[in-house]
Amino acid sequence: MRLRDNHPALERAITIHPKTVKPLSDYASRLLKPASGNAKLGAGSNVITKGKWSGMAMYTLTLEERATCSRTCQQWARCFGNNMGFAHRISSSEPELLEMRLHDEIEHLSRVHPDGFVIRLHVLGDFFSPEYVNFWANALRAYPALHLFGYTHRTDGPIADAIARHLQNDRAWIRWSDKGGTMSANVHGEGITCPEQIGKTQSCLTCGLCWTTTKAIAFIEH
Repeated sequence: MRLRDNHPALERAITIHPKTVKPLSDYASRLLKPASGNAKLGAGSNVITKGKWSGMAMYTLTLEERATCSRTCQQWARCFGNNMGFAHRISSSEPELLEMRLHDEIEHLSRVHPDGFVIRLHVLGDFFSPEYVNFWANALRAYPALHLFGYTHRTDGPIADAIARHLQNDRAWIRWSDKGGTMSANVHGEGITCPEQIGKTQSCLTCGLCWTTTKAIAFIEH
C-alpha cells in the first residue's frame, strides 16, 4: 500500500499503526521474537535448514518504520509496514534502555544456543544512529554465537560508514537496500529474484541466499 504524498505519517516520520508501537517501559515481552511467527522468514519453523548457518535458530527484531529510517528511503511511502497492522514495533525513543534489554536477551540466547543463532535486523525499521550500529558490533565481539542479517537504506553518511566497517563480514550480512551492486537488495531492481517470493523455497530458513552471496538480490514489492 502506497501512502498519498501528503499523508501525515510521511511528514511526521511514524508508522500508520501508532497503537502497535511498544514503549520499552510498558513492554514486558521479549524484544527478539522467533522467526516461526513470520510467514516469509520462518513459515512456522525457527531453524535454518540450508547453507552455512544451517542448524541455527533465527530470531527477529522489529522497530518502528520511518521513525528509525532515512527520509531518502525509496520505499518511504510504500513501506511494507503499511500492511502490517499487527506487528509489535519496539520504540527506539530510549536507546540506552533498548540496548540494555537487547544485551540481556542476546546473553540469554547465547547460553541457549552456544553453537550459534541468528537475529534478523530489522523486520521493520532501520539503524538509527552510529552508536546503535556500534552496539551490534560490540555484541558480535562479545558473543561468538551471535550472527546477524538484514537490510538498510542508510547507504551513505556516518551510519552507513559504521555498517560497512562492522556489519558486513562472515557473521553479519547487512545488505544495502535499493543501492544496486555488491551486497545490495533491490525492490524491482537488479539481482537474483528472491526464491521465496517466486515459490522456489518455503521461507528464508530454507533458502539462505541473503547471507550466502554478495551478489545483488531482487525483491518483488510486498
